[in-house]
Amino acid sequence: MIKLKVKSKRAIFIFLVFCSPSLFSQSDLNGLWNTGKDNTVIEISESNGEIKGKIKSSDNEKAEIGKITLKELIKHGALWRGKIYAAKRKEWYDVEITPKNNLLKLKIDIGFMSKSLEWKKQ
Repeated sequence: MIKLKVKSKRAIFIFLVFCSPSLFSQSDLNGLWNTGKDNTVIEISESNGEIKGKIKSSDNEKAEIGKITLKELIKHGALWRGKIYAAKRKEWYDVEITPKNNLLKLKIDIGFMSKSLEWKKQ
């Protein structure tokens, strides 16, 4: 009976480790991504269980290095949904991100319109 309980606890632990989305699901977003505009690089990483993107570098003098530009990212099947910051408008918008090899395809919803972007992994 005791061996069964120990084995059951191990099985539950292994199941939780391998099925935990927070351990593996962010791997397709993590890294440095070039936005293709002003040589701006966004670093996407996990901190305190939350996945965020921040400006790592840019040739744009107005870019605020370290500023969070992606937040509230949650995986939904093959894509991610969250918020993206539009510096020109100084507003947060809904974004869908689809990782494809070394590309991130972003679809930003702006009211009734949408805009598509591609970021390349560095």
